[in-house]
Amino acid sequence: MSFPQETLAIIPGAVPLHGVVHGCLEGCHPAWGLVFCDPFAEEKKCAHRVLVEAARLFCRADIGSLRFDYRGTGDSPGEFAEATPDLWVKDIVAACAHLRDCMNVKTVGLLGLRLGASLALQALQRHACADFIVLWEPVISGKQYLAQNLRRSLIKSMMTDEQKFDAEAVASSRAQDCFDFDGYLISAQMQAQIDAIDLRENVEAFRGPSLVVNIGTREQPAEPYVTLADTLGGRVAAVRQEPFWNRIGLIDPGPVVELTEIWLAEQQASWLPDHQ
Repeated sequence: MSFPQETLAIIPGAVPLHGVVHGCLEGCHPAWGLVFCDPFAEEKKCAHRVLVEAARLFCRADIGSLRFDYRGTGDSPGEFAEATPDLWVKDIVAACAHLRDCMNVKTVGLLGLRLGASLALQALQRHACADFIVLWEPVISGKQYLAQNLRRSLIKSMMTDEQKFDAEAVASSRAQDCFDFDGYLISAQMQAQIDAIDLRENVEAFRGPSLVVNIGTREQPAEPYVTLADTLGGRVAAVRQEPFWNRIGLIDPGPVVELTEIWLAEQQASWLPDHQ
């Protein structure tokens, strides 16, 4: 099976970001393109292979993709402990501009997964040049998200070495400038900015098409996702699929990609004749 063309991209800005462009099979500039907004920390690591495969599948449907590493992550320069969600939002804005202006993509969309979806929404509010947005299982409450992941990390540490585990020491470490979050150094500033994310508030209607996808075992989307889609003025859907952001190994992204492709085809047919 042949793969779409994949080339290295350096996204200019305050920090030069490492990216990969997934071009269409015909090798031409696609009229449509997606900027992938990665999830956070271990979820980014687990979802990497699935997102690569998703980008390839989109390209076979003539939708180009730009995947990139936020500053302080992956192959982009910087230290993770010095990065913040606010800086990553600026990286998303820069990636959007690069895809549109430097790669001749006429219609640009953001596709975010988990915390990346939440950051994609913030990028829209900071005037990212995106025509549409796709949110896969967005994090609704940053405070709840961080608490759940810290709890999971504590349980993992306790089960790994119960004799050396000190819950009081772990709790006190969170008051320091940086603390260990499952192998990632999280600064107090990063924690505060994640805590402040709340998609139940401060979300504005979006002028372009938007799709919110609830990924999991549900046949109908959960209420917070319905509310978010209503606020954006877009569509919400549920897809039954294993949550690939907390599993190691390649999981078939087919169901959520297929749902998204169908939605995108509908937008191409109805909303975007002036953008072709």
